[in-house]
Amino acid sequence: MKKNPKRWIVTFILLFIIGFPLFIYDALKGNPLRDLLMEKATKEQLLIEGYNKSDWVQVQGSYNMKRNTNRIKGTIATVIFKDEPGEKYLYIQWRNSGKIQQSCEYFNPDTNAYEVKYSTERKHMVRDCY
Repeated sequence: MKKNPKRWIVTFILLFIIGFPLFIYDALKGNPLRDLLMEKATKEQLLIEGYNKSDWVQVQGSYNMKRNTNRIKGTIATVIFKDEPGEKYLYIQWRNSGKIQQSCEYFNPDTNAYEVKYSTERKHMVRDCY
């Protein structure tokens, strides 16, 4: 059986044309499958913490390149609770353990800036946030 060098070249070019843009998209925007997995894991964590499915309005996973570090995965989840629709709670996932944890970061409209500290004004903020 003869090897067809043109076939290999065409295969390589097609893989490059399709694979390279997918690689760049994944690096910049993230993988939609990872977003769904983060949403699912965050919902499971909320249930473990004692919340019911009816307690939240939205759990949305998204990729955040600036959070993608050696310690934390870049895919995060934003949670909006039904009784506090104006607040967005951020959940992160630790890279080594896979544990989902609430982040302390939130937008403070009074200072018009993001803050990273515990606040009793936020109903669902946990003390051991990161």
